[in-house]
Amino acid sequence: MKPFLLSVILLFCLPSHAQTTLDDYRRDVTEYSRRLKVAAAGSDAAAEAVGQARTGYLPRLSLDGNFTATVHHYDGVERWNFSVLPQLVQVVYGGGAVRAAYRQAELGYDIALCDEEFTRLDVRYTAEYTYWNLSAMALYAASMRQYVGIIRSLKEGVDRRFAEGYIAKGDVLMIDTRLSEAQYELISAERNYTVALHNFNILMGEKPDAPRHAADSITQSVPPLQEIAPEEAVPSHPSYLIAGKQIDLQRYNVRLAASRFNPQLSAGVQGIWNTPSPNYHGQTRIDGLAFLRLNIPIFHWNERRHTVHAAEATLRSSQYAQAAVADNLSVAISNAWTNITEANLQIATARSNLDVARENLSLNTFSYNEGVLTILDVISAQLSWLQAYTNAVTAHFNEKVAISAYKKAIGRYDFSR
Repeated sequence: MKPFLLSVILLFCLPSHAQTTLDDYRRDVTEYSRRLKVAAAGSDAAAEAVGQARTGYLPRLSLDGNFTATVHHYDGVERWNFSVLPQLVQVVYGGGAVRAAYRQAELGYDIALCDEEFTRLDVRYTAEYTYWNLSAMALYAASMRQYVGIIRSLKEGVDRRFAEGYIAKGDVLMIDTRLSEAQYELISAERNYTVALHNFNILMGEKPDAPRHAADSITQSVPPLQEIAPEEAVPSHPSYLIAGKQIDLQRYNVRLAASRFNPQLSAGVQGIWNTPSPNYHGQTRIDGLAFLRLNIPIFHWNERRHTVHAAEATLRSSQYAQAAVADNLSVAISNAWTNITEANLQIATARSNLDVARENLSLNTFSYNEGVLTILDVISAQLSWLQAYTNAVTAHFNEKVAISAYKKAIGRYDFSR
């Protein structure tokens, strides 16, 4: 366990200005996120759509104008004519279309807000995953550097014993081969860490190669989580709320589809300023009128029935979609909790194995130096130590990612532990 803890301590010895805590990183990523800005713009557009739909309740003023001039001139008749028709119209009853359109716009705004919250959940999950991935890659790279150091230390002893004539050339060749392989693996581990650093920085809008360090290590223990039952978490999850509002949206879509075939009544006043036709003297006249306009659809070859049934089928599809969302969320919550439980068990096992591997490596190295064991026994112990170290890092990483996935699945990042 000491080599594992030593690597963690070395990581925390980096300059403080390069360290970033998980809370700070999650905040910076959320503030920078392009996806969240897109979602926020969608909410703004939906809010404007509500304002636009509200105008359907208000009277509308419009102005029509027309001017004509003939090519030929006739005696006693002016060549030009015009008319100006201002009109103020108030829809008294539009068959329910105005109210349905307004409620749809309000639901669209609610959906946009829920989608923004869902995007925020996903962005936070991505931030946490990227943060823990950087921490894990740093530990992987540290383990490989330590592994290379262990082999080099052994190589010094092998070279000395070969020079003194105690061992054969084969031991030297085997340790040289193992050192070359370890150095190759170290290059791969360093590359993975560099890629993780790039992802870490880009996600919060920094330069890819900016020096950063995850101040919160994946090896840090966390207090036990409080399990939340799926039936408690699902109703408040943004994706489930979106599915529910989609159902309401489709209900109003059914009403909107039927409104085209309902009676429609509007009232208004209209002014007329024009020239008589034909225009003999160029004089104009002003007149006006008030009107009631009634439209009653009578027979459209069952178009209403087909239109409404199509909208109702879409409504049923939305209801099935909400049920599917509930099922998927229940599965995600249950699986995430199972992953947390299994990761905790893996951590306990990995720590125990690491202690055994460390002790075994120490004993085998000592026995080899005393001439009791072969170089193959030492190399095998080194590989076992590296595998145990890697398993410990992986187990801690799985735990942190499982916790992040659980928080995303229940739709809450602020629940008490």
